[in-house]
Amino acid sequence: MSEGGPRVVIVGGGLAGLAAACGVADRGYSVALVERRPSLGGRAWSFSHPQGQGEVDNGQHVFLKCCTYYIRFLQKLDVWDKTHMQKRLRVPVVDSHRGVSSLESSPLPAPFHLLPSFLRFRHLSPLDKARAAYAMLSIRFTDRTKSDELDSISFYRWLREHGQSEAAIDRFWNLIVLATLNDDVRMVSADLALMVFQEGFLKRADGANVGYATVGLTSLIGREARRYIEERGGRVILGQATQELLLEGERIAGARLADGSILRGQWYVCAVPHQVLLAVIPPGLRGDPFFRRASELATTPIINIHLWYDRPVMALDFAAFINSEAQWVFNKSKMWHLAGDGQYLDISLSGARQYIDLPKEELVERFARELRRLFPKARQARLERWLVMKERQATFAAAPGSGGYRLPCRTPIDNLFLAGDWTATGWPATMESAVRSGVACAEGIARLASRPEQRGGDQQRLETTTEGSERSNLRLSSIGGKA
Repeated sequence: MSEGGPRVVIVGGGLAGLAAACGVADRGYSVALVERRPSLGGRAWSFSHPQGQGEVDNGQHVFLKCCTYYIRFLQKLDVWDKTHMQKRLRVPVVDSHRGVSSLESSPLPAPFHLLPSFLRFRHLSPLDKARAAYAMLSIRFTDRTKSDELDSISFYRWLREHGQSEAAIDRFWNLIVLATLNDDVRMVSADLALMVFQEGFLKRADGANVGYATVGLTSLIGREARRYIEERGGRVILGQATQELLLEGERIAGARLADGSILRGQWYVCAVPHQVLLAVIPPGLRGDPFFRRASELATTPIINIHLWYDRPVMALDFAAFINSEAQWVFNKSKMWHLAGDGQYLDISLSGARQYIDLPKEELVERFARELRRLFPKARQARLERWLVMKERQATFAAAPGSGGYRLPCRTPIDNLFLAGDWTATGWPATMESAVRSGVACAEGIARLASRPEQRGGDQQRLETTTEGSERSNLRLSSIGGKA
């Protein structure tokens, strides 16, 4: 490992931890990243199908062109050529009663680029279209920074207060919110929902262009991120859980791993899910008001149902569905350019509370039947294989009030930073949010490391003692007062 700069220890090898590690490595700082799983990527990972069907993502991940930090991260890793980005937004929306209609952008400037397709959108009445256009304009000109109320009310309430009918909410607004915030409009905060529409659909004409990987997520990110870190002198430790961060005085002095070894550094980034945070930080900090806020965040599940048919049943790359349980269906054979006569589809179910405890066999039977209803070709096709992936704690719940529980990257502990899509990035729980948080940690470390008092190199090679732990407990009140 390079000794050219401060040593940075990063706990967690998801996108947030990887972005932080690459960011500090770029600045010449030595870095050690430890991940409890045998592979990198966190919830953006893939694995080899047990029956030899190639890579399978744990869930379908897409990104939008407004996700600039994530896109730059892929370019940094030199894997941008392994993704596909729409030249112009086009999302087919399927209703078995009303047929197919698309939300797509036109050459008009934002925010008018969606207007032509919206006028043709057959799933809304003319009156609902007019009211939705009014709500869009209201979103466009809302300054979210000046309204504390938006985080405390549901987007459903906001929509109703702005004249939206139940039909418009179900057939248009929820179509987008469910996919981006992983929950129903009735369950998410108005603030995060407005952010999605402002950033993705109203700020720039190409902001909502859809991008996706053309290979498995581990091939796209995990392996290449490890190469990037190690080529710059960093160390990646896989299959090793971090039991506890060690506190000495008012600073973190080390990270104790499951095998009993201790990683020591000058700066620490805790890039773990919010529901794991309190188990990793020093015991004396777990009752501190700053850190305890994270435990108030709830979670929302996602289910992906992978189906392999003996023949093609769906022509589109992907499609959204209304008046159907299917939500979104992705044609992985087409997206990944897979050879063969069959077809591989992935049904993605967001906010999947009602399905999460159902047996996998029941889910497959239920949704294979739904595809037969939606796609006539599926009625003659044979389902050869299937796989169900359940993520019970896929994202933090973007509920009203959740903004108050998302922690900043800086903590009251001077050399401890937090990263993760759940932190206070201003974005929902997305790959973009995760990368933004990691970048923020790398920038914060660089700023602190540039201070004159920090230029003496690594001064944190300390031994943890019982006496030191007792001293740290006495200072908790002053640490918490900084939050």
